[in-house]
Amino acid sequence: MSARHIALMAGVAIALAPAASASMMELKLSTHSSDETAATALDATFEFSVAGTTLTLTVTNDTVAPSEFDINELYFNGPDGVTLTPDPLPSGWTFDDSGPMVNGFGDFDFGLVASDLPPDDSIAPGASLSFSFTMSGPFDVKDFTSAGSTNGYLIAAKFVRGPDDDSAFGATIPAPGVLALMGMAGLLVARPRRRR
Repeated sequence: MSARHIALMAGVAIALAPAASASMMELKLSTHSSDETAATALDATFEFSVAGTTLTLTVTNDTVAPSEFDINELYFNGPDGVTLTPDPLPSGWTFDDSGPMVNGFGDFDFGLVASDLPPDDSIAPGASLSFSFTMSGPFDVKDFTSAGSTNGYLIAAKFVRGPDDDSAFGATIPAPGVLALMGMAGLLVARPRRRR
């Protein structure tokens, strides 16, 4: 393998911002907002971790004063054919695998929704919440962090109870440069080797 190929693959790894191990990856919200709320105010981290047939999704609400919001809905995608069975969900949360439509961001494969009934089960500013699922087969973490909605968005969340009781959906879509690097990495892996 040439030094050029090694440098290109290193660039792909940096662009995708993987966490410490190959079975874990983080995605940041938000590059897009569903209304006039600034997308940068809708801040959260989705951490996907895969071990065998277990997927763990940990969501951290990264909003800070003066733009603090609670999060009460989460949306993500998975590879074709995967089914997820929640291992007991956190209290007050329900799972939707019917292809929920998210306000202008398209259909997602999976959704998690908190009850609006007391006690409040949303994710408060600065807090994290983990969800665990049994998958129908062994899938790689990249299969969850690269699958887009019908409109290309990777993840989305509903932010509520913000300044002046504002609420908005935030979503993220990879920058064109990251998409190009992901495509080039796939070509490098798929390219046949020349015989010497």
